[in-house]
Amino acid sequence: MSAKQKIYDKFVQDIRSGEIATGAQLPTEKEIAAAFSVSRSTVQAVMMRLANEGVVSRRPGRGTFALRSSDDMSVKVALDVHNIQSFESEMAVAGDQVSYRLISFAKTPAPMYVARKIGVPAETELMCLYRLRFANQTCIGSEVRFLSPEITWDVSLNALETQGGHQIIQEGLGLRIGHIEAALRAVCADETQAKDMNIAVGAPLLVRSHTIMTDDNQVILHGESFYVEPFSFRYTANIAGGR
Repeated sequence: MSAKQKIYDKFVQDIRSGEIATGAQLPTEKEIAAAFSVSRSTVQAVMMRLANEGVVSRRPGRGTFALRSSDDMSVKVALDVHNIQSFESEMAVAGDQVSYRLISFAKTPAPMYVARKIGVPAETELMCLYRLRFANQTCIGSEVRFLSPEITWDVSLNALETQGGHQIIQEGLGLRIGHIEAALRAVCADETQAKDMNIAVGAPLLVRSHTIMTDDNQVILHGESFYVEPFSFRYTANIAGGR
């Protein structure tokens, strides 16, 4: 696990558990850098990410203060959406062609929030799929998917480079998707995302976090899809009992 991820997980956990109370001031960047034996630029990158996710507030001249957990305490609005289609299917309806560029597919220590969703200890090494998404040859974002260790991910490299997640799961693995738990939020692009997607550091990104499960609630994967501006979602929701 990278130093950045260790620092990130530490502060998210401490804020979530209440060890660092809402409104409390965090140690200075110099103190954090010394504690983790890293440079101040590394700490600054982590603090920027925490600020982008609404976990902390950075106040010039005053310091950094704990706000809330981005996962447990964020404002949430539930949408009951039925018969959801894959991203690729929805794009095809609009006449758009989706393609991918595989960046990596390798074992990666699971960040705390991923481990919690999949049900494994933090830092458990999971297969992680990272690739860019394109619509009509234009990069519209990226996706990171951590795969459950309970499922043998036996798919070809060609499938990882050409097929959507739903197609890989249902056709490549022979699994039926029972339901998906998803949430949307906005963040700013970090240095890696900016470089890979050819956008500016700090550019707005729409993030869709999702946990895909079988009919019997076995977790298949947990992932995040990042979308660049001006991409947007369109959806139709029906009122229960309505016609």
